[in-house]
Amino acid sequence: MTVLLIVVGSQLETVSAHFKTYSEPGIRPGVAYKIPSLPAPDAPRPDPAYPQSNSDANLPVRKSIVDLTPKEKAAFVNALKTVKNTIPQGSKLSIFDQLVLQHVMVAGFEKPFKSSGPASGFNPAHPGHPAFLPWHRQLLDDLENALQKVDPSVTIPYWDWTDPKALEVMLSDDFMGGNGKGVKVKIPGVGTFEGGPVQSGPFADWTLNEKIHIEPINFSSLGPKIVRFLQVPPFDKYPMPKEVIDRMMNLDDYDVFSAVLEGGGVGLNEKGKLVEDWAVHVASHAMIGGVVLKDYQKTALPANQARNLGTMMSILSSPYDPTFWLTHSNVDRLWAEWQDRGHTGEKFYPAKGKDYGYNLNDPIWPWDGGKSKPGNLNDTDLVSMLPVTNKIITAADLLDFRKLGYTYDTTRLRSVKPLLEPKSKPKHS
Repeated sequence: MTVLLIVVGSQLETVSAHFKTYSEPGIRPGVAYKIPSLPAPDAPRPDPAYPQSNSDANLPVRKSIVDLTPKEKAAFVNALKTVKNTIPQGSKLSIFDQLVLQHVMVAGFEKPFKSSGPASGFNPAHPGHPAFLPWHRQLLDDLENALQKVDPSVTIPYWDWTDPKALEVMLSDDFMGGNGKGVKVKIPGVGTFEGGPVQSGPFADWTLNEKIHIEPINFSSLGPKIVRFLQVPPFDKYPMPKEVIDRMMNLDDYDVFSAVLEGGGVGLNEKGKLVEDWAVHVASHAMIGGVVLKDYQKTALPANQARNLGTMMSILSSPYDPTFWLTHSNVDRLWAEWQDRGHTGEKFYPAKGKDYGYNLNDPIWPWDGGKSKPGNLNDTDLVSMLPVTNKIITAADLLDFRKLGYTYDTTRLRSVKPLLEPKSKPKHS
């Protein structure tokens, strides 16, 4: 059965059990999006620094999805499904669900919620703050380590948003599966668009934990299935222009680079000026998940959203869609390339003066040895479902991606020799 969502102004009407009506849609109070300041032209900058390793030819390689063989695709899918179905002893959640929940619960450190410890009030992965990149680098590494326990040959491939072939490859039925079906969204003056639960590909049979699979405005459930609304305007243009990435890669200031790459309200125009925009990383989320704006005559910004439609557009639960990991592998790749282009080392990351969790040597939750505890987002006690970890990890531990035990096929030190058998990844604590 097809469900019709009728969009009237900023409100939605629906008969679907998992698509409810919101009378006052918008960004939850307490979540702010700020545009950083570009450093003055004469501001002092660190001298360029490049990686000192001779080669990374023996490291496991994260590859573009367009270069994966059918065997590599199948191995990645199989490992991911195995991790999704593996429940550690003493837990009610699978390894995969635990990682999703950690991503959800960073929001529990926002000021409206009853968090505790030194991170209270400071979301460790808050958009526009410096920990966004290292936080997601560690989350990717945690998943990759779990995948490699299933199959040591597997790495997390990346979705290069500028590659015209990549979107079709990613959404093929032998890899991530296609658009959702069964729900139509009618946007007056824009068009009618179909999406809904994913019904094709290897992940159509996934059952998600409805308590964790929640949208970020009213924290209500998105249901038990991955939900997609592909290329709903204004996020219907693909591929992303390469010059957008090139302009970003020419930035020298880490805070500005991180904010532009994250793209949650900050963009870089053709003249190199910072502007309000949904761009780069967030645009890739919106292209898969779908968003409805309040006013289509205005710029697409977080404050202009009326409704997030699908899983990838939930700032909280987006890791439930496997495409999340491909887009964040690309985020990490771009940061790795930026580091290799003269921004290697600690002097390119803020050492002090930031809020807790954002400085170079601050422990980052959930890898802070249990010092901090998020607050619950709604009536469900999600905090009690979080995995317990004694790891203590800081941004300083995460700057050198090669020390984590992987590289990318586009980074500076790649050898021309073919990669034979990848070595086991080193662990860090």
